[in-house]
Amino acid sequence: MRKIKFLIYKEFRQFFRDRALLRAMIFMPIVMMFILGYAVTTDVKNISIIICDQDQSFTSRDLIEKISTSGYFRLLQSTAGYQRIGKHLDSGQAKVGLVIPNDFEQKLNSNQSVPIQILVNGEDANSSQIAMGYLSQIVRAFAENLFVNRIQQQPQIAQLIHFIEPETRVWYNPNLESVNFMVPGIVAMLMTVFSMFFTAIAIVREKEDGTLEQLQVTPIKSRELIIGKTVPYIIISFVDASFIMILAKLWFGIPIVGSIGLLFLYLLIYILSTLGFGIFISTLSQTQMQALFLSWFFMVLILILSGFFIPIENMPAWIQFLSKLDPLRYLIAVIREIFLKGSGLQHIWRDGVIMLTFGLVIMALSALRFKKRVK
Repeated sequence: MRKIKFLIYKEFRQFFRDRALLRAMIFMPIVMMFILGYAVTTDVKNISIIICDQDQSFTSRDLIEKISTSGYFRLLQSTAGYQRIGKHLDSGQAKVGLVIPNDFEQKLNSNQSVPIQILVNGEDANSSQIAMGYLSQIVRAFAENLFVNRIQQQPQIAQLIHFIEPETRVWYNPNLESVNFMVPGIVAMLMTVFSMFFTAIAIVREKEDGTLEQLQVTPIKSRELIIGKTVPYIIISFVDASFIMILAKLWFGIPIVGSIGLLFLYLLIYILSTLGFGIFISTLSQTQMQALFLSWFFMVLILILSGFFIPIENMPAWIQFLSKLDPLRYLIAVIREIFLKGSGLQHIWRDGVIMLTFGLVIMALSALRFKKRVK
């Protein structure tokens, strides 16, 4: 125990002497939290739209006003020329084009159906689908409103027609703000990045400096060396996690409904996996640049399979199976459950068991490989 204590003390002294590493561990999580908190979002707003209004009637202008004031679209131009739509879509100035036919109001007044054309730039499939959904919903609501107004003008008919009015209540994220969903995932991602990267770099730095060979000739055992090298980064990662969660709460207004103690318990369980990955990467690397490259390689795979950027349900079946081997997938789910739903241990214990199993296996295999490498 005394040897481990001295190793931890040595690692902290070395950490605080390295000004570049110290600044990276303190300021990078905060900067990345700010940038990712605003940049990583699934909300689609201010969609540029050009409308070809061939009817130029009161009803068509009313529809255009509904679209431009919806908050989802930014009206570039309302024109009667159809060719302008193609030019705006080709140049990328507009993402969506809408064509209102010249008999729009006349057909509506004569109770006929009126087709309107929606043209969408499909380069970004996800944004295009969302834009089509928004526009279709606005047009549908506009048509329903016209129908209801006409029915109300005829009381004898209105008494015979009853409408179904859904009353929607959204739980856990009432305003449907994507930031409430994405920021907890960013917390998990930053924990992964810094604990994995800096553990790998710290051990490889010992190789480059030649101090790892000096430690090998001392009575220190490999398991004591691993504990002494990883404990400081566990503490530093928890300090970073605390800063990040305070920022998520105070700046982004993310509700933390559940138990903070339970959240830190799951972070501790999860960090076994990232430290294990860091140790494994250090056994494959001879320089800090190699460790950084390998860390990014594993990090990309971990992020993609976690469901942070792409919903796991949208992946092929064999990729979904591989994602079950990704510990970050379970941590993101746990953090969101605790942040937004206030879930207790009885709801998320399975994720904890899976993460603990992964952590112990990864740490054991990495420690075994590290022991062989230092012999």
